[in-house]
Amino acid sequence: MNSINITDIKSFMSKLLIKEDFDFFLVEEASITTFNTFNIDGHIIKSYYEPNELEKLQDTSLSSWGAIKHICFFLIKGKRTPSRFKFVFKANADIVSKIISSEALSFNENDIAGLYLNIKYENNSLNCITAISMNTFTMDKTIEKAWDKYIETLLNNIC
Repeated sequence: MNSINITDIKSFMSKLLIKEDFDFFLVEEASITTFNTFNIDGHIIKSYYEPNELEKLQDTSLSSWGAIKHICFFLIKGKRTPSRFKFVFKANADIVSKIISSEALSFNENDIAGLYLNIKYENNSLNCITAISMNTFTMDKTIEKAWDKYIETLLNNIC
């Protein structure tokens, strides 16, 4: 797990809410506190979609950030800064595969429950915190280190 403090909040928020830099992430949850607290569960309700629409979704369990960021932007925009917000992003299957193969790790996709990026804003401080969840117990930290490296590179490239 790694915690990265974002110093240029305005630029980061533009990349997060307006640009497409984070659109490929899946959303586990989002919470935004302004005049109320708004919670979004990123799990897709499959019965909402027609079968042909459901086939078009890359991951049929979670919405992509690109699909719901406009809702979050609507809640955040305005003259006042939110009191707090938290976004829990999950790496899609392509990212997991890419990390495993590029780092030549001994894990396979089924070993990994999720690679997460938590974006938290509170008290005028914005932090990105990495996390992993494994399906099996392991003392091997190579996947955690590879995920931290991936996120550091991503943030360095966009910030």
